[in-house]
Amino acid sequence: MTAAIKTRNATKVNTESGIDTFSQISLISMATVSGLIGLWATASVVGALLTNGPAALISGFIAALVG
Repeated sequence: MTAAIKTRNATKVNTESGIDTFSQISLISMATVSGLIGLWATASVVGALLTNGPAALISGFIAALVG
């Protein structure tokens, strides 16, 4: 009696390395730009506070909201 043995060989092709590298570079660049924008916004608020004072800053903010 002969028995038939079925074997499966699966090969996985790794095509994700280029995509992963691109995603990582994209994520790092977006995080860097976001951090720079946050620093710029903080510096702007501190500069406005030091130049005009907190009362003028709040008054200007309310005036900008109301119109």
